[in-house]
Amino acid sequence: MEEAMFGKRCSLCGGKLNSNGICTECGLDNNKSDKNYRINQSECDHEPLTHVHYGKNEKPEKQPKPNTPRQSWQGSQKDNNRQQDQSWQGSTTTYSGNTGSTGRKKVGKKKKPGRIISKIIAVIVIFNVFFGIFQPMVSDILDDVISGYQENTQDYTRSDPYENVTKELPADGESVSFELTSGDYVVGVHIPEGNYQADVSYDYDTVQVDDWDSGFYLYEYAGRTDGDYLDDLRLYNGAIVHISSQTTITLYSDNAQTENILYENNPLAGQEPLVVKKDLTVGPDLPAGVYDLILVSGEGSVDVDIYTEYGESMETKNLYLGENCTDGKEYKNLVLPKNAQITLDDNMELRLTPSEKVSTTDYYQYYNY
Repeated sequence: MEEAMFGKRCSLCGGKLNSNGICTECGLDNNKSDKNYRINQSECDHEPLTHVHYGKNEKPEKQPKPNTPRQSWQGSQKDNNRQQDQSWQGSTTTYSGNTGSTGRKKVGKKKKPGRIISKIIAVIVIFNVFFGIFQPMVSDILDDVISGYQENTQDYTRSDPYENVTKELPADGESVSFELTSGDYVVGVHIPEGNYQADVSYDYDTVQVDDWDSGFYLYEYAGRTDGDYLDDLRLYNGAIVHISSQTTITLYSDNAQTENILYENNPLAGQEPLVVKKDLTVGPDLPAGVYDLILVSGEGSVDVDIYTEYGESMETKNLYLGENCTDGKEYKNLVLPKNAQITLDDNMELRLTPSEKVSTTDYYQYYNY
């Protein structure tokens, strides 16, 4: 029996060696040089993990050196990309054994500028194509709309408010002139019937006429773009003229029917004026009647809500009293039936004085039109 080599083991399997250096377990000749038997080694150990084996007649492609920065898609930015690639390579850590995986730290993928620019160019191209196709259509539509609007505004004329009126006013009468502050005036009571003209101080001083018997309604001011009837106010008995002015409006006529004036004396005449500093209700706080409102101090809005005797809403008046307000500093001939409510802005003070003339003492009937 061959004598074992004392103290030596097989470099392959660790088995005992005989006197000739042959493993008694696997038969490996342990007398050979390590360069012929590279146990647990490979000729690729010193190559990069991404290297490729080629055939005898194949030529390997030139590979960049391990430490050479990758080239940018745009040659003019080599320096910037070199700096980015070097910082990226600097994050490389150790390899994990022979498994082929790396311990390289994962870096977020950066969007290439070329792709962003390409998308922007594509959007611009699509928009230009779309606009080129539909531009004539859109232009035609806009031209039609603008043209139609201009024609409507230029050709629009206000209809004649008197076209259905059958009444006629006498040609003869007296020449009269009335300087009126804001308020409600009944034709045949406060103003004689007749053809009138109005002189206003401001473009938005208004003359409003409600004539239910004759079947027409006017809302006239100098600032109307469709024309006004301030020079042709036909006032018939029973109509109500609402004046709104910062100062006064002057009405004058050459055929006023001064003989047809019918009115009643105010039953509240002679009573002391009532100074009001807070909201009030007609009935509990003051008697029903016709009043002149005069601003004592402050300025702001005065809301007058008219209700029936059963509490149903009939009408709301919104007055604005003050030095430069639309209704000036007073409002004449305000009819207040029972249950009417007056609401004042803060810091306002009013004086309510019974009006001189009234058209009726049936204050609810005044609002039944």
